[in-house]
Amino acid sequence: MTSLSVIGCTVEPNLDYCIEGQVKDVYKCTKTWSTMFDTTVSLTLYLDKTERYDVEVVFEAVEALLLEYHQYFDKYNEYAGVNNVYTINENNDKETVIDQALFDALKYVLTNERSIKIGNTALFNIALNPVLKVWHDARENPACTSVFGQDTCPTPDSSLIEASYNINPDDIILNETALTIAFAKPNMSIDLGGFGKGYASEIVTDYLDSKGYSYILNAGNSNVKAGGINPNNEDGFYYIVLLEPTFESYNSDYYVTLKIPEEISIVTSGNYQRYFIGSDDGLYYNHIIDPRTNMPSGDLENATAVSVLFEDGGMADIYSTAVYLMGYTEGLAFVEATEGLEAIWYLPDGSVEYSSGFNTYIYQLSE
Repeated sequence: MTSLSVIGCTVEPNLDYCIEGQVKDVYKCTKTWSTMFDTTVSLTLYLDKTERYDVEVVFEAVEALLLEYHQYFDKYNEYAGVNNVYTINENNDKETVIDQALFDALKYVLTNERSIKIGNTALFNIALNPVLKVWHDARENPACTSVFGQDTCPTPDSSLIEASYNINPDDIILNETALTIAFAKPNMSIDLGGFGKGYASEIVTDYLDSKGYSYILNAGNSNVKAGGINPNNEDGFYYIVLLEPTFESYNSDYYVTLKIPEEISIVTSGNYQRYFIGSDDGLYYNHIIDPRTNMPSGDLENATAVSVLFEDGGMADIYSTAVYLMGYTEGLAFVEATEGLEAIWYLPDGSVEYSSGFNTYIYQLSE
């Protein structure tokens, strides 16, 4: 992992990044990056005027970490001197030597995803990439048309959906001594997009925690983590709104305001974020693929969106996908049985349900 350090000094805040907060002598310092993880990432630091800090050094350190993991997890592009997911998938018939940081991420996700199963099927599966490619190619089909931000595309041929793919994560071979990854069967490949933002966020926030900062890291509106005591509010909490999920291109309404203490990650999965309309059947096909069917989730019991709260951002990312795919009833039972995990479901009829401990975090629920 990149080695980083911050040498602090008492200085007036850099006005390129900082504004005065609502509490006297507190500054909110924000920087945004729009070129990583296929989203916009922003970091806001909450700083007391008397603290020792160098905002630009912190932002540079965070940017370096985000870029490092963005490159590791990228399955579409190669980078000079970096063996990443793209490299692994291209070399899928032989071992690939990888850096310790990427090896640790792979070991982390393989260890944790195996614990979330329905029957013998892992609901979060990094080996699902051959199936994901079928649906990615459908979304990127040159025959797609777009009207008012909604894409209409031909659906994949049923033979592609029903084909047999080597997608068992147990066939991913990690060698901790040699720092290599290999596949036990042909035509395998991986995708880390479903947990990459959460995991990278956890790496960044571990760094910020080690320096004692108070912050909100927002890796897109579906992935947020707060840390430290918020000096900008008298109660020390962070107030975060969840927007109503909608298939329309823009929506500013919110349905709940959360009151979040330090060290909590909020991750949302939903069927409204990336999708296309089938040109032959008029159905919505979202980007969350169910490994039990090789199809986008479509059961009526699936929520439009589910947001989970958990300390570890990488696990929160994994849980959000798995709980979404379970549907509300099974998902609720899973959340209630998992220590430290809470969730809120926004259902297709506009109603809201949440786990028994979630009300602790609700500041205001819209009527």
